[in-house]
Amino acid sequence: MPEPWIAGGAAAAGLLCAGSVLAAARGMHVRSSFDWLKRLQPPQLRLARRWLAAQIQCAGWRESPERVAALTVIVSGGVGALGLSTAAVVSPATAVALATVGAVLGAVAVALSLRSAVRWRRRRLARELAPLLELFILELGGGGSAMSALGSVTMQLDGELATEVRRLLIASHVSGSATFEARLREYADRLQLPALGSLATILTASREYGTGVTQGVRALAADLRRDQRRELIAHSRRALNHVLFPAAIGVLLPFLAILLFPAVTALQGNLR
Repeated sequence: MPEPWIAGGAAAAGLLCAGSVLAAARGMHVRSSFDWLKRLQPPQLRLARRWLAAQIQCAGWRESPERVAALTVIVSGGVGALGLSTAAVVSPATAVALATVGAVLGAVAVALSLRSAVRWRRRRLARELAPLLELFILELGGGGSAMSALGSVTMQLDGELATEVRRLLIASHVSGSATFEARLREYADRLQLPALGSLATILTASREYGTGVTQGVRALAADLRRDQRRELIAHSRRALNHVLFPAAIGVLLPFLAILLFPAVTALQGNLR
């Protein structure tokens, strides 16, 4: 019977080979190698796949849920195999425990990476929304409809949010399709951007009730700028704390030690 560390090393080598094959297949314009799994999925797995696909789309990753799941399995198996390979220097029970912890940590690492990507993309799109709304207000001041002004603004900007809004505008012009406001509200709900949903509400009220758009958009842009200013102030305070605390430990404490050394030595001599 082979030793546990040999089996762990073989499993790690196999997982790394499988990961290299998957990484090489990313650049190939072929159908996904996991299409056959879609026909074997139970309802619960389909719901999990749909949720994972939504999270991947929110993160801006161009990967299928099957590839992300395979990456999670590969990372978990590789880290678990590394823990299992320590059986040569520790007890088998400890090696199994390390392998289990490593497998769990590998899955958690992939999940945290996906969550971090979702938050970063949401924060970036929120920062792009404020200048888009300000240019939208300027276009509305020149006269014309809100849709034409929004289309003109998205043509002038090159950000990801402007590209997505322009795509929604073009898709809403197809006969029989959903309106732009409905598409924008669905997009805002999927990315969890309340400000974008508020813009959809303002445009809907203007189309259905004839209310003005300029005042609502101006207030929305002012709220976004205010939130960005508060976030910048909080970030500056955290950065200042990160600078002052190491400075206090590395500069102030040695300075006090040098300054108080004569007094401490004199007091120690008097106590003797």
